[in-house]
Amino acid sequence: MAPSRQPVAGPSRPKHSQQPIAHSPPPSSSVSAFNPSRTLFALASPVLGSADKIQVWDVATDRVISEWEVAGASKATTVTWTSIPSSDAASKKKKRRKSGPTDTGDEEVILVTSAKGQLAVFSPSKGEIIRTIDLPQPATAAWSGEHGIIFATSSSILVLSAEASSVSHTFTLPSSSTSPSALAILPSSTPEELQVLVGTLSVVVLHLDLSSTKISYSSAPLPASTTSISSILPLPTSEQGSSFLVVSEDDRTISQYTILSPQTPPKLSYRYASPTLSSAHSLSTSSSLLSVLHASGEISLFHLPGELDFSRPKSDSKPSTVKLVEGKDERTSKLCRVAFAAGNEGAPGALVCGRMTGGGRIKWHRAVYELPEGGLRLSTVVKCDAQDLVGDASSSTTLPIQRFTAPANVTEAPAADTDEPASKLPTDVDMADLSLGERMLAIPNGTASVGAEPEASAAKAKSSVEVTFDGPVNAASLTRVLVQALHTSDPALLTLCLSHRNPTLIRNTIRKMPAQLALPLLKACVERLGQGKSVNKRGGGRGSVQNEQQGRGTVEWVKGVLVERGALLMTMPSLPLHLATLSKLLQTRLETYQPLSTLSGRLDLALAQIQMRRLAAEAASQSALNGGQKGGEGQVYIEGESDDEDDVPIEMGEEGEIEDINMLAGSDDESSDEEDDEEDEDDEEESEEDVLESDDDEGLLDLEAEESEDEDDEGDSDDE
Repeated sequence: MAPSRQPVAGPSRPKHSQQPIAHSPPPSSSVSAFNPSRTLFALASPVLGSADKIQVWDVATDRVISEWEVAGASKATTVTWTSIPSSDAASKKKKRRKSGPTDTGDEEVILVTSAKGQLAVFSPSKGEIIRTIDLPQPATAAWSGEHGIIFATSSSILVLSAEASSVSHTFTLPSSSTSPSALAILPSSTPEELQVLVGTLSVVVLHLDLSSTKISYSSAPLPASTTSISSILPLPTSEQGSSFLVVSEDDRTISQYTILSPQTPPKLSYRYASPTLSSAHSLSTSSSLLSVLHASGEISLFHLPGELDFSRPKSDSKPSTVKLVEGKDERTSKLCRVAFAAGNEGAPGALVCGRMTGGGRIKWHRAVYELPEGGLRLSTVVKCDAQDLVGDASSSTTLPIQRFTAPANVTEAPAADTDEPASKLPTDVDMADLSLGERMLAIPNGTASVGAEPEASAAKAKSSVEVTFDGPVNAASLTRVLVQALHTSDPALLTLCLSHRNPTLIRNTIRKMPAQLALPLLKACVERLGQGKSVNKRGGGRGSVQNEQQGRGTVEWVKGVLVERGALLMTMPSLPLHLATLSKLLQTRLETYQPLSTLSGRLDLALAQIQMRRLAAEAASQSALNGGQKGGEGQVYIEGESDDEDDVPIEMGEEGEIEDINMLAGSDDESSDEEDDEEDEDDEEESEEDVLESDDDEGLLDLEAEESEDEDDEGDSDDE
């Protein structure tokens, strides 16, 4: 009897014409993660070129508590949370008494792998890197759980030690599972053997024996996707076996597979088909519910099945929906991740949704999906303001919005002979704000004006404008506003600051800024040089780079940073990597200079020739009006346009040799021309009849008589 074929999850992608248009998809689920208690959220977002920045958000207070830029201006490939023994707990353990209680004191850290093959252990509480581990190859997937921490490269699986200090085990992947895109550890694993799910186009179950560092079992590849598997999420172990969910790219349906026994291939057991046409992005589970976040921002809520039918797997296509809408047109908000909120007993169930508002900022909202009497709402809609201008503290579905408040007391401006040092400037985002009243109290020279001395104040203000860059000055600056813009990554405020082009204002601002903000300011200027107009607006703006007017102001800021903070920037080993984007941008713009310079030269030559011909035509017309008489002003000679130039006659011999060259040809002397004409006429007359060759003797006498008569005539003329 032939074995019965098990149903396999097929593609569920809609037609291309039905696909919704996604202008800016949310970041990949591999570079964002919640901590186990779902109170903190880590996200890797791009800042400049190929660099990524890790931001840690406190979901309850809706603010960033720590951030770190990936070393070497590299991209982050995976972001995961784990707990390791803290150094403070280890020191206390050595000093504790024998009869005292044991305090483990684990610390939550973030494991970040980069595209350059490095693993960084980042502590959000300390805001620093604890250690860095070099991996043999860049990591493509990661998983962290109670059974261990594993990373996948293109050819192997790396098991990290419990302290996240080194790679303890390395397993070579089978040929059918190279370059995995998803990784997970099943709950049925043991400390001696890890049961790992490896996903590429198919799913393979591997049993990793930690004692012998060998793969004790490898299942046959299970075709689970037609494109690529983006993530795998294990479910709690039940009586029917170990189940897991598979998320595929460009697939809106989630497939559930179950492993009946440790060494049997997985079988399709359930399917979750969402009515939306957008592909699935990420998953989150509770004890009885499954939430699916789609790339369009819609959320589908499914009930996890209690019983599974392996012969005919069921499909749930009627989920509850949750949406966050914003603006007057109520468009669907862009969400980065969704998780089930950890609420108290008796409180209605809710989802914590991270809404991306631009500039790398995230606003956290609560969406209550459960009815007061129990059960799920058929549809839940949470309305958000597009610009977050109004915050309703009484609303139970949204968190209160934090605002900057001006201080009650008035800050006095510094004296004229003292300059505010950079060390005293605020570097915290909450302190980097200055009210409008405080800015109005400060005049350009840094002193308050006195009514009794208006002329002295005006003279000082005038002298403050005419300053040089040789020493420190006390003129007005944009220091506080620019510091706040850099800390909050506000594109509108940063563009407003960088739009100023006054060199004095730019230098003063950079001098008063904290030294540690020189590199972020330089990177922000370089980023704007490569962006077009209105790049932060909807639609992406026009053009790929700044125009001439915008570029001049940005170049002034770059020049000011390099001049004022060049000594500090030269001490940074990673400066060439940060300036690589600027160098490439300048090289791209200079490539068009040579063709434009050549074209400009040709245009200048053509215009000069047109001008010369116009002048020659005017001179010819003026000469015609004067009756052809030559004056004493001279003539303009134009090569190739002279009509009076005659060729020099050259006499050639019989064998081609040059016998005579008439150098007087083409002379302007009219008298010489007339004499030549007379001589030519005489020669022609003599040539008609040569008297010497005549046989008549009287011809010679006649010739002599004619010559004597000519001499007499010349004598008479002389006498006259």
